[in-house]
Amino acid sequence: MNANVLTVSQVNTYIKHLVDGDRNLKSIFVSGEISNFKSNYSSGHFYFSLKDSASSIRAVMFSSSASRVRFRPEDGMKVIVAGRVSVYEVSGQYQLYVESMQPDGMGALALAYEQLKNKLAAQGLFDERHKRPLPPLPCRIGVVTSPTGAVIEDIKNVVARRCPLAEVVLYPSAVQGDAASEQLTRGIRYFSGERNVDVIIIGRGGGSFEDLNCFNNENLIWAIYDSPIPIISAVGHETDVTLCDFAADLRAPTPSAAAELAVPDKEELRKSVDSAFDRIKSLTGDRLYTAYQDVDRLKDSIAALRPEKYIENERLTVELLSNRITSAAENKLELERIKTDSLANAVNALSPIRLLQKGYSVASKKGKCVASVEKLSPGDKLSVRFADGTAECSVIKTEKHGG
Repeated sequence: MNANVLTVSQVNTYIKHLVDGDRNLKSIFVSGEISNFKSNYSSGHFYFSLKDSASSIRAVMFSSSASRVRFRPEDGMKVIVAGRVSVYEVSGQYQLYVESMQPDGMGALALAYEQLKNKLAAQGLFDERHKRPLPPLPCRIGVVTSPTGAVIEDIKNVVARRCPLAEVVLYPSAVQGDAASEQLTRGIRYFSGERNVDVIIIGRGGGSFEDLNCFNNENLIWAIYDSPIPIISAVGHETDVTLCDFAADLRAPTPSAAAELAVPDKEELRKSVDSAFDRIKSLTGDRLYTAYQDVDRLKDSIAALRPEKYIENERLTVELLSNRITSAAENKLELERIKTDSLANAVNALSPIRLLQKGYSVASKKGKCVASVEKLSPGDKLSVRFADGTAECSVIKTEKHGG
């Protein structure tokens, strides 16, 4: 057997030593177009190829380096990478181990800004229909900014001048650097959770794009979007634009302008109150004038009706009806009296007393009228009634006659 026979591993290891020992391949910059990009979510590693019009090279970027990339690599993106060339012994392939990556022709921050802006816009975080109106007269204004900068003092001065009754509540936060985004987010979520203010201002003074980049954080944008309290973004100068400006309910060119937008001016309020009072006074006067006119018309109507004349006419009608009732009653009584007299005469004509006055008499035995001699016996005691008195008699004998 040939003593120079090598194993595959030996060959790959030898080639790896050759490549790793080449100074020209230890630290190189390579430009190309990304293709077949894959991101391992569990490990955080990037796997892709770089290609130009003629060839391609495989590349890997481990999570320790990938975490520092400010934008998301995509297929077709032109980039410049820095790294070294080495051999992966397991497969025998040489590849580029990337340590840093920059967009070719656009800064990493600018590209990351555009990518995040497009992503959040597609999710609807910047839609106008989600914008909330500012309260017309806030009592407390929450401010998320640096406690030492000029921003908080400018806001306090403007609020004190325009609306002295309003209170400014500060949530101190860094406004630049790696920790700023997290602190700004906590400030927004604090006010949103406590709901102890009526409007929130987030901002800082001017600066470079890099200085303002903490206001382009995705978590911060979601906190602004989720807040139930209206938010004014006042980051940088008028020409500076951050993603906070798109997500906030209102954008102010400066922090001082944000304070002016947040609270009304006391003089304007006084004018509004005076104007409202004048309108109320005018409306009240018009209503009173109309009411007086209605009262005058009612008085004229009452006078035209002359209620005393109406009452007099009704009194006369009552008297006439009373007289008629009295006359009818008297006539009725007279007729009844005549009828009564007639009935009395008829009764008198039939009265036994009248017969007695003509010479007749009535005999009674033991209180009972005797109508026949058959009821009598000699010796019976009789009481005889005459027109002017009675006589006590005894029966001597009885005699019945015919007829």
